[in-house]
Amino acid sequence: MGAIEPLTVPEFNKIRDLLVSVCGIELKADQDYLVETRLTELASEVGVKNFGELHRAIIADPKLLPKVVDLMTTNETLWFRDTSCWLTLKEEILPKLFAKLEAGTPQIRVWSAASSTGQEGYSLAILIDEESKRIGKPQLAKRFEILGTDISNGAIFLARQARYDSFTVSRGLSEQRRDNYFQFVKNGYQLVDEIRQRVKFEHFNLMENFKPLGRFDLVFCRNVAIYFSKAFKEELFSKIGSTLNPGGIMLLGATESLFALKTPFENQSFGNGVYYQLRSPT
Repeated sequence: MGAIEPLTVPEFNKIRDLLVSVCGIELKADQDYLVETRLTELASEVGVKNFGELHRAIIADPKLLPKVVDLMTTNETLWFRDTSCWLTLKEEILPKLFAKLEAGTPQIRVWSAASSTGQEGYSLAILIDEESKRIGKPQLAKRFEILGTDISNGAIFLARQARYDSFTVSRGLSEQRRDNYFQFVKNGYQLVDEIRQRVKFEHFNLMENFKPLGRFDLVFCRNVAIYFSKAFKEELFSKIGSTLNPGGIMLLGATESLFALKTPFENQSFGNGVYYQLRSPT
């Protein structure tokens, strides 16, 4: 099969509409290069000569959709991403969650809604482990249930393995945490079982029904809503609000906010950080 023909505007629009309908990702008009760079190899594998034929092949064979989603979603992530978020979590949010457990709440449930290859969920498990030990109550860490979900099957597979190469481990993870929570293995580092087993990972599309996930006390929805339209953002944050227990908290990425959006959340500031608390019913 020869080279794939250059992407045309009508072809880009068809693939962009497909992504919106399947997973809510809305590419901007000037992001046609992402389709070309990420889907050209797939087009060659499928045996088509242009992106119009690739679009028709995807429609005809739904098994291609997960491959397209994997290729078009961004799995850029790192350990303890955005310092202000983790400082807010450590000094403001975790003490409140620990207090809930000590007041009789049997379990705290946390959802990492776009968990990628697992660094966010595992960072949280590490921080909870550290802080519960620091206050002399390590047993509290065992009463946190952390769920990580992602639309990418490939990302979920890697997250469950909890094995990372040296470069990945170096991105945001201190040497002390690496030594405390990882074992050196061939070609990288393996997260210790005690932490790995505290985080469960499942494939999930944010366009699906949230009810089967259950209810949560804290939701991470960081660095994912930037890819969605305003209408879908409002729908997403409304659905997240419906999964939270009273007083529940949502965390966004450092460059994200709820500005100009209708949501069930109130902004809460802590130092240089911001978190979003479910508004009390009126």
